[in-house]
Amino acid sequence: MKVVRHEAVLQLLHAQGSAGVHEIAEHLQISPATARRDLAELQHQSLVERTWGGVRLATEVDDPFQEALADGGVHKRRIGSAAAHLIPEGSTVILDIGTTVHHVAMEVADRDITVLTASLPAFDVLRSRGRATIILLGGHWSEQYQCFTGTPVIDALQHQQADVAFLGCSGISDTGRVRDTSYAQSEIKRAIQQASTRTYLLADKRKFPGHGGISPLEVDQLDGIITDTTDMAASLVDKCRDHNTEIRIV
Repeated sequence: MKVVRHEAVLQLLHAQGSAGVHEIAEHLQISPATARRDLAELQHQSLVERTWGGVRLATEVDDPFQEALADGGVHKRRIGSAAAHLIPEGSTVILDIGTTVHHVAMEVADRDITVLTASLPAFDVLRSRGRATIILLGGHWSEQYQCFTGTPVIDALQHQQADVAFLGCSGISDTGRVRDTSYAQSEIKRAIQQASTRTYLLADKRKFPGHGGISPLEVDQLDGIITDTTDMAASLVDKCRDHNTEIRIV
């Protein structure tokens, strides 16, 4: 029950930004004392920050989308191009949010495929070129990530089946844990992986180890990692080899 309560608190904070202890207690139908204990544990995990009388989501965030898109563009384009070559004509593809995955959208916009995405920038690229069939996954709007997010996106993914999916991330630890800064986006990444036959993680050299205190997946749940670096920890390479997770260097 504690895990369920923690998830409910994080979903509430994602929806409204912050909340008071008594508001959380009422929302979860628990005592204020239990709510305070839960919040203390979430704070210890660096998922929330305490405010006067309540909490808000931790402020560790990724760079704004347009700023991140311009940073490292050559490397991201190379990774996006390699990913696009893995997509057969006529297939169904799920594209995560993020700037590296955005380069996949730019590569495949004029191809005869079906693309599912919650990313508004990816949607704009795909619709402007007009050939790909687009399924936009709607939900709560996130200005920071330029995407739709939340439970509606997860619910929609539970009724989909794709041939291949491409995920972004905030980092990959030496032990093989994918890292993220957003609890809500981590849940969506898990839903994407479950809705796809094959899943690849796109990560440029700065994502090793990157940052982020939340882990949506382990590398052994992936079919492959597409990256532009050979500078990876031996422990990470060993884990990928032991679980048949391909490392594709471009």
